[in-house]
Amino acid sequence: MSAYSSIKVSLIDIPDGRLRDVDPDWAECLAGMFLETGQKTPIDVVTSGKRFTLVAGAHRLEAAKRAKWREIEVRVLEPSVEQAADELRLHEILENLGRKDFNALERCEALSELKRIYEVLHPETKNGGKRGNQHTGGQKRQNEVFSFCQNAAETTGLTPRSIQIAVAIFNGLSPETRERLKGTPFAEKQSDLKALADIDAEVQAKVLDLILGELPKARTIADALLILDGRDPETATDRVLRSACDNLSKLPRAGRMVVFKLHRREIVELVRREGWLDE
Repeated sequence: MSAYSSIKVSLIDIPDGRLRDVDPDWAECLAGMFLETGQKTPIDVVTSGKRFTLVAGAHRLEAAKRAKWREIEVRVLEPSVEQAADELRLHEILENLGRKDFNALERCEALSELKRIYEVLHPETKNGGKRGNQHTGGQKRQNEVFSFCQNAAETTGLTPRSIQIAVAIFNGLSPETRERLKGTPFAEKQSDLKALADIDAEVQAKVLDLILGELPKARTIADALLILDGRDPETATDRVLRSACDNLSKLPRAGRMVVFKLHRREIVELVRREGWLDE
């Protein structure tokens, strides 16, 4: 159950360990929207003595502070006493997943945390659950979708496979790597995270040294891995050449002839210089 009300901003505390940090630029944008059109969606809080603890809506709360509002619309949640912490954590995750507010790293962390919480709240599903559970499709079905994925997919709109991949990526990143990636462009792309998750923690640290230094020695994770392997990373010209060669081989013969005719002079010069006709 929950109740809606308006409470003083000064009475709301933000707990430590939230999955997503507040983006000051977005909070400033929201503050302008608040002043222009008002608050459209309440934040979620839980009572804590005579004060309140934020569950979801940190950006909206920060926007209210920047707009100099004294009060903000809230929804006061009433979780069960037995598993209150996990229920509130679950609410925070699903609220943000539903709003698509996470970057790639935050989404992977949220889904990993979602799996942990779901198995706490539904211990019967952990490790596949019991055979013959008609509601979930039995043990085989639960194993295929990572025990909790069927429920999570219905809730988040993500496919079971995408949830499984995201959780595997997060588990593959060392705690140090996760922390160093926060706030960097590499936290935005899941492909970058997967490339890091596929290597061991020691190599992850070396890659991050190359791409996150004050004067980065590598532009991409792939380039960093080449450097660690003792090879030179691709230049812009190398990438264009590789792309041209790959695409040329995919063209039908008539298409390749068009390309050759466009570069007839260079081709004739190369043939003469190399002496190919004398062979």
